[in-house]
Amino acid sequence: MPGINDYLDWRGDIPATAHNINEVDNLIFCLLSYVDFEGVLPADPSAEGVTLREAAKEYFFTHNEDDPHPLGLIVPAEIVTLFRRLADTPRYQNLYLTGYVNEVCPEREMQFSAMTVRLPDHGYFVAIRGTDDTIIGWKEDFKLSYMDEVPAQRKAATYLDSLSLEEDSILYVGGHSKGGNLAVWGAIHACERVRSSIKQVYSNDGPGFTEEMIKSEAYRDMSDRLTFLLPQSSLVGLLLVNDSTYQIVKSRTLGIFQHNGLSWEVMGSAFIRVEKLSGRGVHADTVIRERIDSMSKEEKQLFVEMFFELLESTGASTLTELAEGSIKNVFSMLKTFQSFDKDRKDMAGYLLGKLFDTKASLSKDKGLTATVEDLTAAQKSLANPGDPSKRKGKIAAPNAKKRPRSIIRVEFRWKR
Repeated sequence: MPGINDYLDWRGDIPATAHNINEVDNLIFCLLSYVDFEGVLPADPSAEGVTLREAAKEYFFTHNEDDPHPLGLIVPAEIVTLFRRLADTPRYQNLYLTGYVNEVCPEREMQFSAMTVRLPDHGYFVAIRGTDDTIIGWKEDFKLSYMDEVPAQRKAATYLDSLSLEEDSILYVGGHSKGGNLAVWGAIHACERVRSSIKQVYSNDGPGFTEEMIKSEAYRDMSDRLTFLLPQSSLVGLLLVNDSTYQIVKSRTLGIFQHNGLSWEVMGSAFIRVEKLSGRGVHADTVIRERIDSMSKEEKQLFVEMFFELLESTGASTLTELAEGSIKNVFSMLKTFQSFDKDRKDMAGYLLGKLFDTKASLSKDKGLTATVEDLTAAQKSLANPGDPSKRKGKIAAPNAKKRPRSIIRVEFRWKR
């Protein structure tokens, strides 16, 4: 099961030029964009920048390699390992990196990050980061389901327009996850000078677009330069409306873990193709699309706003902080939910029912009130070292046996 590391063995000694960039190089650059280059690379895409090898020296001098989550809770730590190897690989080590921007703006609810790889022969590869560890970034992801345009998409086009391209420049644009969506949207909405320089745009398991976008003239004009790569059990890449020309690549992992591009199998200078999505991928696509499509734009917006109001009530700004807060954050969310008026509670129950195919209402029979009371009692019981629920590593709601089956039970498991 050869992968990216095998590709580096096979082609690592062949210099990268503006004319020989392939789909595997594309994914490598896109994964590299997840690295925190703050203070390492210049922000101006027109600046010469520093070589990848020099950037690695600076990065590993200032970052702790023992950190289990160097790029956040959900971004694979193996990307940092890949970065180190690229610095020792002739194909990449002397390429110049520049134009690193990383903007997380709570006021605009925008998360955008990108960098530019300068290739020989007036070549450029713009790599746009996908959703990172920030809660704002995830909220913007959700907003793709009901908004025709999100701030990060417009920022992608603006970033591309800022490039100092020569008349004979060759430009590649790519992104992984949400970055794939931004790469395509930005390329289509960039100025004519930029669009005419684009050779290829890559979306690596990125979510799709609205139907209006797919049918637009601007999209059709760029369509022969768009490449959509999805793993067999793609989930993210099948959200929203996606171009039917997507190509399916083989992964050595299962389910949602295939979203990690490092699991994609490689042969030569391309990913190994399979003919169709796995049964699980097709089923997930059908179920999720049906449930999301059953919501109106207004319902989707209400759901997203309420869901992230709960998350933001914890005071956490990243998923890592949310996870570290453990039970404290859950209590904050429950308290916030309890402060909702009856109409908002009923709407939340209705929308969750649509999404998860259940008719249960969170506010029905004061179920949530009982849950909060149980959790409060359970929290107090932690002070008792003889509590059997603590010895077993979980909090058991005291009144769980008395709770009607229709009420949702919340259970916590402690990490030792």
